[in-house]
Amino acid sequence: MNRLSYSAVLRQHPETSGDCRSEIHRLLRQQHIKLVVMDDDPTGIQTVHSCRLVTDWQTDSLQAALADEAPFFYVLTNTRAMTRDEATHVTNSAMQAVLEANRQAGYRLVFISRSDSTLRGHFPLETDLMAKCLRHSGHAICPVTFFAPAFLEAGRYTLQGCHYLKDDDTLIPVSESEFARDNVFAYHSAVLKDYIAEKLGNDDFFYHNLSLTEFPSQPTADRLQTLSGLIEQARGKGFPAYVSVDALRYSDLQAFVLTLLEWMGCHDEAVVIRSSSSLPKAMSGIDDRPLLDRKDLVREGAATAPGLFIVGSHVKKSTAQLNALLQCEATVGIELDIRSILDRPQQLSDELQTRLKDLAAQGLCPVVYTSRQEVRLDNADERQWLGQQVSDFLVSVVSRLSYRPAWLVAKGGITSHDILTKGLRVRTAQVMGQILSGVPCLRTAEDAAIPSLPYVIFPGNVGEEDSLAQVFEKLR
Repeated sequence: MNRLSYSAVLRQHPETSGDCRSEIHRLLRQQHIKLVVMDDDPTGIQTVHSCRLVTDWQTDSLQAALADEAPFFYVLTNTRAMTRDEATHVTNSAMQAVLEANRQAGYRLVFISRSDSTLRGHFPLETDLMAKCLRHSGHAICPVTFFAPAFLEAGRYTLQGCHYLKDDDTLIPVSESEFARDNVFAYHSAVLKDYIAEKLGNDDFFYHNLSLTEFPSQPTADRLQTLSGLIEQARGKGFPAYVSVDALRYSDLQAFVLTLLEWMGCHDEAVVIRSSSSLPKAMSGIDDRPLLDRKDLVREGAATAPGLFIVGSHVKKSTAQLNALLQCEATVGIELDIRSILDRPQQLSDELQTRLKDLAAQGLCPVVYTSRQEVRLDNADERQWLGQQVSDFLVSVVSRLSYRPAWLVAKGGITSHDILTKGLRVRTAQVMGQILSGVPCLRTAEDAAIPSLPYVIFPGNVGEEDSLAQVFEKLR
């Protein structure tokens, strides 16, 4: 596959459709639609603000999210960190709980399976399970699963049905990236039709890509006719059907969303979508918000204790960001040796808490990080066990904290999830926005282990080399 010049691509594909968020808002209200974003990783809120994140699916949590004025909310399933069997159980459980909680609210639900912008995750397992749960609950289903993996803020674009990541001015097919060689979710092609075939294990499926040349530039009525025709082609085929969406800009996604909502206005069928992080923002119709800084996050009169960084991600980008952070004045690195975590966790934990308390008293910001040398094991069960031991230790760092930090930054998907749900014991939280593009922040609820704490979730594969340092300079 060819690499492309991003600037040349923009010249070849000028913007052809305008901002249509007001019309999206109108249709969401008119059709009484609530978007439920089932998120396989805690970083998925990296484009949105002013909505709820639910980390369990107890009835009261879901009813509060359904009652919220925002037209969407996130349910954090964290399935990307699970085995296939675990992901199946969790997805089924969460789906059934949402459907049951909605019986009284009576919303028309759109389910978005939010996953990784570099195509890692349990696909098509999760979208298949969502459709199955909807059918068992008596819902008619749109025969097409829509696939929109673009994450525009992080330079992940889809063009002519091929998915790219941006590096400077070069668009690189994601299959040439380190993410395609993932231990669990490896794949061979960035061409979405071939990617789907690989994940299905066969070529027996309907597929069409909504390209930039044929879709966003069409008049609204023509777009609706195009989409309706594709859905009717897929109907009754008896095999899976997928429609992917090209996107270089939010207006491309908005054109698709508006057309889909218009189609839903004429068809009483539930819709399932596989996406990365930009599609939920486009479909919610929310406005753009400035990036957050300290005055937005740390309340006036709050304690003056320093913050805390915990870095677990091992991808190359994370290590470069960590090294830059440690060059900042008033940060102190604390490296956790993996062997010590396994051999003497209690002693190491006691020593670490003493060190953290001493640094906080000096007004210095601790940066706790795991050894950068990744331990690679051939056996999947052994890899999972090792990862869980390390994660459990990082959770204990937070659950045993001897001072209240002014804020907390966690780097990496698994790390940030386990700290959120186990260390901070968060059931629901309010998504505040982003501190950097693609880097979300939430505020913990009053029933959390550390109430009203600004918590920054920093994805492992997002940002530039100085991005962690930028976050520190904003928050210090």
